[in-house]
Amino acid sequence: MAGTDWVYIGPFPDLTVEQARKLALDVSSAIAHGANPHEEKKKVVIDPLFGELLDTYIEQHAQAKCVAWEEIQAVFRRYLSDWRSRTLASIRKAEVHARLNDIAENNGPVAANHTLTYARAAINWCIQNELTKAENPWVGMKKFRTQSRERFLRPDELAAFFANVEKLNKTARDYILVSLYTGARRSNVLAMRWNEIDFELGTWRIARTKSGDSQTIPLTERVLELLKDRKEESSSHWVFPGRGGSGHLVEPKKAWHKLLALSGLEDLRLHDLRRTLGSYMAIGNQSLQVIGKALGHRSSTATHIYSRLTHDPVRQALEKAQSDMLNTAKTLGQGQLGAEATH
Repeated sequence: MAGTDWVYIGPFPDLTVEQARKLALDVSSAIAHGANPHEEKKKVVIDPLFGELLDTYIEQHAQAKCVAWEEIQAVFRRYLSDWRSRTLASIRKAEVHARLNDIAENNGPVAANHTLTYARAAINWCIQNELTKAENPWVGMKKFRTQSRERFLRPDELAAFFANVEKLNKTARDYILVSLYTGARRSNVLAMRWNEIDFELGTWRIARTKSGDSQTIPLTERVLELLKDRKEESSSHWVFPGRGGSGHLVEPKKAWHKLLALSGLEDLRLHDLRRTLGSYMAIGNQSLQVIGKALGHRSSTATHIYSRLTHDPVRQALEKAQSDMLNTAKTLGQGQLGAEATH
């Protein structure tokens, strides 16, 4: 139409029909009252893109407040990247529900729960800081029921594991061995710095763990020798430097999958190395308190999974009690027989 001046308000489906109608009425009303959107260079304000909200949350909050911010960022990138160019208001609860179900089916319920927890927290923070007026579509979603994972390196798997870990590149090999020998969380090992290592005292002080507390881990001779060897060749303040934006190593998935293939191992994850250390401490009859201290658990609940492996002390106690009962019965029985004989 000749003389028609168009005002762009946003694309579909980022804007729903209802939202577009409301914005169109707002623009029409402004024009009717004498405003000219083009002359005044006004833009119709729509909700920020979902990806922008997530980035702002990471940069302005998570990096300073969350120890595992890189894990949060990775979850957003892995499971929600295709929604980045959409507005938050265009994301429906039904879509979120379907996405979480899809993640649970293909990547497991834990991954789905992490996605739900991180996304809900991120959008709540954005709403509280008035970055968006849209509703949080993750609110009201329920977590999936999960079962405590019990996988660890079995005794018959250890020989193949140790033999083939030596076939990896040095950085991947050392990272995997330090993870196994210290039982530290993945994010802490990846971000290990040389100024956290005290070679004289043989300790590694983590300023802040996932639980929010600091933790000092005693280092064994095996770990110290490995670290000393790396230190001699290092020019970085990271123990495991990497090429990415973080400056340190990112989880070496290719090397890990290579190790599993060479060793014939199935259903083993990097986090299972932490559980492996705790499991062998339990098998070695260490108390749950000692195991919890070594792994940096804040509550006994997290350590309870290892109680299933502390059978030997219980078995020994049962055997002793049974022996005591039988010996007592035998002793008293002989005494009663002797007394009867004197009569």
